[in-house]
Amino acid sequence: MTTWSLAAARDRAAAITAAARTWRHGLDAMDRLTSADAARACYQPGGPSLAELERRIRADRASRARGHRAAA
Repeated sequence: MTTWSLAAARDRAAAITAAARTWRHGLDAMDRLTSADAARACYQPGGPSLAELERRIRADRASRARGHRAAA
């Protein structure tokens, strides 16, 4: 591997790590909201209804909580 390609690989890895960190911070921020508030924040006209978004958010949170409990 040349010096240039090694530097490019390191830059790419740093960018991916930064993107993952940003994604995680966004998830944490949304998890601090109630499911109704999170649904309102995500709502887009023409997309799923608020009720559907709220149902999906609750299901997602429940599945992640089950995964964390299973890993513990």
